[in-house]
Amino acid sequence: MSRQDSGVAVMAEQKQPNRERIVATANRLFYTKGYNQTSFAHVADELGLSKGNLHYHFRSKNELLDAVIDLRMESIKQMLARWEKQYPDGKARLKRYARILLNEEADVVRYGCPMGSLNMELAKDQRDLQQHSRDMLELFRRWLEKACKQIGRRDYRALSLHIMARSQGAAMMAALYADVGLLKAEYKRLVDWIEML
Repeated sequence: MSRQDSGVAVMAEQKQPNRERIVATANRLFYTKGYNQTSFAHVADELGLSKGNLHYHFRSKNELLDAVIDLRMESIKQMLARWEKQYPDGKARLKRYARILLNEEADVVRYGCPMGSLNMELAKDQRDLQQHSRDMLELFRRWLEKACKQIGRRDYRALSLHIMARSQGAAMMAALYADVGLLKAEYKRLVDWIEML
């Protein structure tokens, strides 16, 4: 390997961790501050980087958003694959999905659902960006459809959307009222309803 090649390899190794740190930081800020309220300067300041360093990795905030959504989607895919192994029964899968409300309940009460809040923000006047963001919800919807089919429901599409609507509504109302008790109560109602399917 030439000296020049080894320099390129070192630069590539240094580039990856910075890029990953940038995406992870942007992911957190887009959730806690909102996409439109988070600037490149916010992300750079949080990391102690210059804006130029950020632009080296991402030409625009929209490109950074795509990377954040890709990160979230990969995380969702891995989580759903784990759930498939842990919960072979359809109803158990539906109940596990409902429990997602309680996974990070303090954050949900403070900021809402990470996917739902981002989609609502983008749906207002950035529909072109929202299309990719909606793909995250589609991963869950398709997974829920399979679970609904597994329990013999012919209305699996409508039912999967209903379950998602209930969980998104619970997250929104809990955030609106800053009430973890409301979130827990809605989770219990959703699980009781799933049991009766």
